[in-house]
Amino acid sequence: MASQLPLQGINVLDLASRASTAWCARLLADYGSNLIGVEETGHPLRCVGPFDKDGVSVVARYFLANRCVVDDIGSLVANANVVIVDRGDLADAIVAQNPRALVCLITPNGKQFEHLLGNDLTACAAGGWAFVNGLQNREPLKSSGYQASYQTGTFACGVIVSAIIEQLANDGDGQLIDIAERDVLVSTAAPASLRWQYSGFVWSRRTAVDMNEGPVPVKDGWFALTISRPAFWRKAMQLLDLPDLAEDEELQQAGLRPKLKERFVDRVEAAMGRWNRMDLFDALGRERVIAGPVLHMNELGDNPQLTARNFFRTSKDNIRYPGPFARYSSIDTVVPSFDVRNNDQEPSFSQARPRTNAIRADQNPSGRGPLAGFRGLVLTQAWAGTYATHLLGLLGADVIQLETRGRLDSWRGTYSNPIPRSLREREEAKHAWNVSPLYNSVNLNKRCITIDLSEPEGVDLFKGLVQHVDFIAENFSPRVMGNLGLSYDVLRKIKPDLVMASLSAYGAVGPWAHVPGIGGTIEPSSGMSALLGYDGEHPMNSGQMYPDPVAGLCGFTALALALLHRDRCGEGQFIDLSMQEANFTFIGDAWLEYELNGDTRGPLGNSHPLHTPHGVFRCAGSDQWVAIAVENDDQWAALVNSLNLPFDPGLTQPSRAELRSEIEAAISSATQNQDKHSLANTLQLASITAAAVFGPDEIAQDPDLRTRQVMQSIDHPEAGSHWYAGLPANLSRTPGGITRPAPLQGQHSQEVFAEFLGVDEASYQALCDAGISGVGQSQKSSIENQA
Repeated sequence: MASQLPLQGINVLDLASRASTAWCARLLADYGSNLIGVEETGHPLRCVGPFDKDGVSVVARYFLANRCVVDDIGSLVANANVVIVDRGDLADAIVAQNPRALVCLITPNGKQFEHLLGNDLTACAAGGWAFVNGLQNREPLKSSGYQASYQTGTFACGVIVSAIIEQLANDGDGQLIDIAERDVLVSTAAPASLRWQYSGFVWSRRTAVDMNEGPVPVKDGWFALTISRPAFWRKAMQLLDLPDLAEDEELQQAGLRPKLKERFVDRVEAAMGRWNRMDLFDALGRERVIAGPVLHMNELGDNPQLTARNFFRTSKDNIRYPGPFARYSSIDTVVPSFDVRNNDQEPSFSQARPRTNAIRADQNPSGRGPLAGFRGLVLTQAWAGTYATHLLGLLGADVIQLETRGRLDSWRGTYSNPIPRSLREREEAKHAWNVSPLYNSVNLNKRCITIDLSEPEGVDLFKGLVQHVDFIAENFSPRVMGNLGLSYDVLRKIKPDLVMASLSAYGAVGPWAHVPGIGGTIEPSSGMSALLGYDGEHPMNSGQMYPDPVAGLCGFTALALALLHRDRCGEGQFIDLSMQEANFTFIGDAWLEYELNGDTRGPLGNSHPLHTPHGVFRCAGSDQWVAIAVENDDQWAALVNSLNLPFDPGLTQPSRAELRSEIEAAISSATQNQDKHSLANTLQLASITAAAVFGPDEIAQDPDLRTRQVMQSIDHPEAGSHWYAGLPANLSRTPGGITRPAPLQGQHSQEVFAEFLGVDEASYQALCDAGISGVGQSQKSSIENQA
């Protein structure tokens, strides 16, 4: 791999002290930027355990790698290209001092609501993720570790790179980028809020841990068997020697199985329990059935897929760090190095500013996103790849979604799906596949064309479009594009500077390359499930296929980096993104804990290694909760007074940790009859970190999210007007955002073919008649009869 660093020469100044800001800065440094972090009193992460044998925070080693650390800002602002801050007043001051800088402000709730305190716990609570994690008869669970920070930092990195692309191409001024941790989580959880609006369905926590929702115990651990298609069900049941279940036509339908658990759950779990994890995984993999073994940190270091792909990067002090979230054909990353200090010479930024020769004639950034002028042709389906390209579209790229008539995008559903409940009286809602809340939540701003790629004429159409696009993205199994005759090697002969991203379960190479996977199976196999669950209990999967939006965030940032590299070097790129690897980078601190100390972390529930109390507590009403995090002794004293807790307000953190169970019980007693929103507001006024746990219905209706235009009212031609999660960032000069609803199936085929290929109306009709393009038929009346 040639050592190319797309951010080489970019000066990044980190003046912030959050985990999310640290992760954003580290990613920028990983790809070649000159990163200087200013720590007047030391970054707060340096105080968070666990600690290695040298007394260094493991978390800090991961988040704060690849930076030069100084204790004074000096004159660094003047020559910084990017400045990362976590205070609005500082952001404004930097913008005034250096108008050419890209100033990225990252806060818990955004610039308008900067007075509200927040952390990973409250972001998960107010962003919608805690509501779906855990069990219905118990408290909601925050995502494990620092997931809100990883999400926000990765997204912020991609937005900053996109802004750099526009600035370098147009020799433009800087701008303020305002990102809230809560907003990012609302975006990654967007399908749930739209599903509630379309159908009244509340995506909640699971009722039990069983094989239908997994993972469940097997002979030597835990295993997830997440079956979606009838063929997978038949093959899995036959492998488990349950032939009658294999042929049960009702059980073959994933949507019916939750209502029929008594028919199969006990028998299937008993059969699975006779297998070892990897034996079952290998056997199912040979049948191409989607499944995933729960792997722990002590098993991932020699995982055959990660080993074959040389995933780990070894630092100079011989520590194995997780590698980058994506592999490139000619872009490398900086090998992690921790605590790079310059005590002999005051570090400074070069005054030279990087330039690019790529100025796109059709780019007009006024009022548009920074990626205006870029065009992509994408074959992504469902969530991960679709969300990656959705973000590119929200930032201004022209994203053309390619689908087929014969096999709908799985998130459109099937031709026999019912119209969502809340839309059945709407005359315009004629096609269930056009009013799927899943599809419509993550395909905003896109155009949709239909092409049958199994026909030579369809392949020719695709190849004709390739020369008009900057990037291609797909999330098929690695063999599919090659089998269609559309591999990267073929396509770059058409357009040499093409950027192509392949998002797959385990990557394009390695012994597991052809093993299929989805979020529910990548979560266990990446190590995620081993960390999620109630404190000291068994591993769990998240409630909404969390690995998909993680891979989507990584795919978005990977594509932005490749487009910047292309603009600066004129070189195309192939991106091989493994969902397993992308998700592993989001738990890298847990990996380092094993690598450095030999400790294998398990589920920690809502607890925190440094802060007590730190949890989710029941409030008045059905399934109503509030998240409370005491982060210092002053907050503890304020909490004791606010809730009249029977404890000494002068208790220090070590004493609180020893009394954790008693303290949490007292808090639960004090909160159980209070309104969660009123209580959260009261605690915030007392300078205590707190937030109500929001369900998808509350996300859709929240006035604060509407104020920040994270939730926007958009009119869809069939579904009507609803509130959609848009771009979770406010850019002052190139704002981007929602410009059109998710497309109808094939809505733009004739438009796109005419625009780029000169196809006239008669020729387009011939393509439809031949089944090469066109749209499905209305089935509303028959569908409603079946519903």
